[in-house]
Amino acid sequence: MEAVLICDTKRQSSQCLAYNLSRVELETQDRSGNPTHQNMFFALVHYVAVDSVSIKQLRKKYDPQFQLIEPHVTIVFPVPESIGEQPFISHIENVLRSWQPFAIRVNGVQLSWDNYLFLLVEEGKSDLIGLHTEMYKALLAKYRKNEVPFVPHVTLGSFSEDGERSREALKEAEGLNLDYRSVVDRLHLVKVNDDRSQIISSREFLLFVE
Repeated sequence: MEAVLICDTKRQSSQCLAYNLSRVELETQDRSGNPTHQNMFFALVHYVAVDSVSIKQLRKKYDPQFQLIEPHVTIVFPVPESIGEQPFISHIENVLRSWQPFAIRVNGVQLSWDNYLFLLVEEGKSDLIGLHTEMYKALLAKYRKNEVPFVPHVTLGSFSEDGERSREALKEAEGLNLDYRSVVDRLHLVKVNDDRSQIISSREFLLFVE
């Protein structure tokens, strides 16, 4: 079972525009005034139920994607739209047929090896890893990065280098004592433009409920 959402303002940035779910290409113009097309990407995310005030204030300071997307756990990282929207939709539906909703708890923060500030998933971590692993089979197998362990998290910030600003953000996040519970009962397939500055469309998938 699935539903379709376009520009859900509770879960996405106000920058999201009301496109329909047919294949979308953003048109720009080259120097001669001829239209060109931008490549786009798909990603699969779960929006986490969190205290929007605390999280938004922190992300506004440290996360460049603050205005693009609401706090989320990424299940499938961006893949090119050349994979095909309908095959991707079918793949998601096939995987989710064997999954029921499960609870997660996010608490504890850390700086990652590549200079991101993470709010970590503690309870429900193994379920998210299992779901991530299943998504990266079949259609997505070639996109799986076995050399990079999947760490379920909500991104709070990103930094160009491990310096004073990242340590300042970590200290600030630790002081907020962030601790939230959520239920993973749906995922969203989002289509993002090539510079990842705008969500073009979003499609919601419900986990199977007996």
